[in-house]
Amino acid sequence: MTTPGEPQSLTPVVPRPPLLSVPFDPRVVDGPQEEPAFDLKGYLNTLFDQRWLIGGITALITLVAVLYALVAKPVYEANLMIHVEEESPNASKNILSEASSLFETKKAAIAEMELLRSRMVVSRAVDNLRLYIDVRPKYFPVAGFWFANQNGGALSQPGLFGYGGYVWGGEKAEVPLFEVPEAWLGREFTLTALGQQRFRFSGDGQRIVFDGDVGLRYRVPVPEGTIELKVERMQANAGARFTLRRMSRVAMIQGIQNALMITEQGKQSGIIEVKLQGEDARRTHGVLSEIGREYMRQNLARKTEEAEKSLAFLNQQLPVLKRQLEQAEDRYNQFRNQHGTVDLQEEARMSLAQAAAARTRRIELIQKKTELLARFTEDHPIVAAINRQRREVDAEIAEINARIKSLPALEQDETRLTRDIKVNTDLYTALSNTAQQLRLISVGRVSNVRMVDAPIPPEKPIRPNRPLIVALAVVTGLFLGTLLAFARKALAGGIDDPYRIERLLRARVVYATIPHSSNQDKLMRKSRGDGILPLLAQIMPEDPAVESLRSFRAALQFSMPHFRNNIVMFAGPTRGLGKSFVSANFAAVMAASGKRVLLIDADLRSGQLHRYFGVKRDRGLSSAIVKGSPAKDVIHHDVIENLDFIPTGELPSNRSEFLLHLNLGGLLQQVACGYDLVLIDPPPLLEVADALIIGAHAGAVFIVARSGRTNEAEINESIKRLNHAGVSPQGVLFNDMAPRLGAYGAYPRFGIAGQIGLSKA
Repeated sequence: MTTPGEPQSLTPVVPRPPLLSVPFDPRVVDGPQEEPAFDLKGYLNTLFDQRWLIGGITALITLVAVLYALVAKPVYEANLMIHVEEESPNASKNILSEASSLFETKKAAIAEMELLRSRMVVSRAVDNLRLYIDVRPKYFPVAGFWFANQNGGALSQPGLFGYGGYVWGGEKAEVPLFEVPEAWLGREFTLTALGQQRFRFSGDGQRIVFDGDVGLRYRVPVPEGTIELKVERMQANAGARFTLRRMSRVAMIQGIQNALMITEQGKQSGIIEVKLQGEDARRTHGVLSEIGREYMRQNLARKTEEAEKSLAFLNQQLPVLKRQLEQAEDRYNQFRNQHGTVDLQEEARMSLAQAAAARTRRIELIQKKTELLARFTEDHPIVAAINRQRREVDAEIAEINARIKSLPALEQDETRLTRDIKVNTDLYTALSNTAQQLRLISVGRVSNVRMVDAPIPPEKPIRPNRPLIVALAVVTGLFLGTLLAFARKALAGGIDDPYRIERLLRARVVYATIPHSSNQDKLMRKSRGDGILPLLAQIMPEDPAVESLRSFRAALQFSMPHFRNNIVMFAGPTRGLGKSFVSANFAAVMAASGKRVLLIDADLRSGQLHRYFGVKRDRGLSSAIVKGSPAKDVIHHDVIENLDFIPTGELPSNRSEFLLHLNLGGLLQQVACGYDLVLIDPPPLLEVADALIIGAHAGAVFIVARSGRTNEAEINESIKRLNHAGVSPQGVLFNDMAPRLGAYGAYPRFGIAGQIGLSKA
């Protein structure tokens, strides 16, 4: 150990060339640097360094997703399946199929899909369920619906702290009748339960308030028209409120048409699936069930409509034909009773046969016309052709009748009576058979559309899928957090790996890597407000950051014989790099090894080293330079064992010119003789010129860089300025290194100092 005034004593070492100096070379600093094509370890370290940012963003997005999943209204889905069948053209036909083929209308699946969405079907469902009347409990915004679902359907005490009328349980109200003037469609009204099956109706922004009883119908005149209201049932405690709106019927029909999702399963399979989604499971199921029933009813009615029209026409004609047949039989019997049996001649028989054949053709034409009139009008070409044929047959019958009139009167009468009976019998039998077939078609008709799967009430909502939402939120949070971490690193441009500095300068210049100290963070939080900064090397000497400074101490002791003096300066490019922390703790580490150390706070701008040792700044460096005070008057001895300290003193106004005073050099030469190490902490290099002035007196200058804060341009510019001032920095101290993936044990690697020690061993 040496004392002030005595020459320093260092352990002799084998001299070696000063390989550690870093002279500035533009070709080295500004030239292209070799970077690995894909630095997986660097990317992983970036993620590790930004883990709190990524975790915070992920937690925030996940929290928002969880809240959304909890308060989002569930969406239920009901579906039905319909099969549209087509009869095979090669199927065998019987009398029923031949008759029904007249009325068969085949529809493709695409046509049935449009019919399902048609107003004819949807409007019936809207009217039957009164979907244009919207009545629902008044829940607290956003979260009220979720609380109501958790209440298990029980009635709640309305209001939030007694105000607002919000409900929190299974309150219900049924309003089968609610009509308002057209100008009020879509407006929101309020129903308030008064207790004892009474309610109060109030208008939204309107002066309409009246009280009523549940189950009664009310008509209230207003300037725009009349309000009709009937509340069928209300399950709620007094004070509970319901919102009531009369929607446009047309708008509701269009809304359901747009909400229906109708698709054909497979290509030309004839199987149609209909889906409907809604927030109310019972309401959604009811709407789709009503649409399915109405569609099936109208489809079957469409198939039997033509047969029913034909049957109605025949039912009107059959009684008339029956009376005509009975009258003809009565006349023939009377003729036989009066005149006995008449033996007709051969000519009469031939005429009768011809007349009967003509009448038969006429009957066939009448029957065919009757069948055609069920589908066509009198003006249709086919009906017109039948009429022409009938006129020709009538002419033929008239000709035969004229020939028969030439026969004896008795034969004529018998022929006429027999003919009437035959014609009426044939016509009545044919129409009766046709009517019976149509009755069978009407009764036994089966539609070519059948409902395969009827709607069932949905038990679980399809949205929101809470597990999926949370999982996607976690993935999204991780992705956005990772993206922001890399963006933050790219914008900051800070160096986070000491190897980048060595690749940048193409030399092994990093003397030590000082890890981040969580203990220092805790000490700083505890010391806020008392004005004293904690000295980590004294309070927690086993901290990894202090251990790294001990390693740097070994490297510095090895290199100091090559320096021109024992003055060492720690210079940082900018503020906030932890330079004062490194200076104070390294001075303490050197003092703990038994070396006599003097620490000088030369930051005449904002030096704070005195706060580490609990001394005042007023008696210090500025006093020695301006007033010429002797060194012994400005040195604070033994702030800790073996460590003396010179604070900044009173901060002068002309700081840069102040440091050019000759007293500074004299002071440094004087104190250098009395200590093993003189350590100087100057202002930032790139902000002021103070460090360049002080560096000219130092035997070694080390640049302090901070992980994630110092970038390549700042290191390049610092070296360039020092070189222009005739100073060659010895190396770099990489401070505040975050924990890295794949680090060797608990301690980070060292720079060239460690390499030298290993090569010497």
